[in-house]
Amino acid sequence: MTWLGAVPALAGEHGAAHVDALLLAAFDGVPADFVCTHVDRSGPVAVTTLSAHVPGEVDVDRLAEALGGPVVVLDDSGTPAARAARAGRDRADGRCVRFPGQSALTGTHPAAEVVAVSAIDRVVGIGVEVAPTDPVRTLGFLRPVCRDGELLLLVEPAVGGVLRPAEAESPHECCGGH
Repeated sequence: MTWLGAVPALAGEHGAAHVDALLLAAFDGVPADFVCTHVDRSGPVAVTTLSAHVPGEVDVDRLAEALGGPVVVLDDSGTPAARAARAGRDRADGRCVRFPGQSALTGTHPAAEVVAVSAIDRVVGIGVEVAPTDPVRTLGFLRPVCRDGELLLLVEPAVGGVLRPAEAESPHECCGGH
């Protein structure tokens, strides 16, 4: 089995990190090495979809039950789940919540090392150029994005002359957010 697509049904309102935890919990015991979330805007209401690369065997029915929605093996249909599987496979879009080398990226690493030890293709600065030796403080949470066939870690300048991931695990809420 290779690429799967799904339309998970998660009850209630969740922040991004909480959704990540729920989705990844559904993959407990599933040897998925690459898992991304996507937003499918093809219908009247946008839905979160998921893609996963599973190099081994997987019980699709158990995974569908854990996710609370349909899971499909990559096909050419126009369903949201199939579109998600293709987007993950092609690294066309999405937000990556599991990727090879992720566990090695805790602490601070030079940008070149981030690329060398993981599936991340490039470290891209927002408002700043990134040199291979620039330190990236991971803060223990990385959510690279898929764009145009690459897995990109978006970073921004931080205090102390380091770069940090543009997406924080627990962003502060503003403007009366709940």
